[in-house]
Amino acid sequence: MELTVWIGLLASALFISVSPGPGAIFSISQGTQYGFKRALFSLVGLQLGLISQILFLLFGLGVLINQFPSIFIIIKILGMVYLIALGIMQCLKKVEQISTSKDNKHLAFSPFKAVLQGFFVNLTNIKGTVFFLALIPLFIDLTTLKLSTCVIFTATLIAVDLIVMMGYVTLAEISKNLLADPKKILWQNRLTGSTLILVGLVMGTT
Repeated sequence: MELTVWIGLLASALFISVSPGPGAIFSISQGTQYGFKRALFSLVGLQLGLISQILFLLFGLGVLINQFPSIFIIIKILGMVYLIALGIMQCLKKVEQISTSKDNKHLAFSPFKAVLQGFFVNLTNIKGTVFFLALIPLFIDLTTLKLSTCVIFTATLIAVDLIVMMGYVTLAEISKNLLADPKKILWQNRLTGSTLILVGLVMGTT
């Protein structure tokens, strides 16, 4: 991949990562509830989901969606349902579940669950799917697909997204320290959940 092409890819990756979306909202939510270190498990899940989505699109899903639009609709519906369900669960969390005490956070946190949630947030992110479907043909010639090009493309997107999501988590942890009252965090959690539901509805109906 030429340097000028890579710089264009880098700028595009930064744009999609910084723009508000399910991944950013999820990262902020995890950082607020569990702090930076535990939220890293969620970020790992997000990146695994992102890698899976990129690989699916690179090696055939993009072609399938072009030939069979119903597949795109199915992915869109799954993404919408998952985000709405995640938002509802976020809104229904009790004060005790999101308490700032270390003991409660330890009991409520599950690394496996955090990774799994992050994975499905990005795997079913229709915003990312649409973006990658438009982005891939601009930077990669799918008729002469090379492994080295795929590695550079994927590594760039993952590295940029991981750095941006770490930034979101850091900001969320700072805000958590400012909002030490569990009741305030509860309302913040409800706001995050409502935003997830709104994002899911918008993505699913556009």
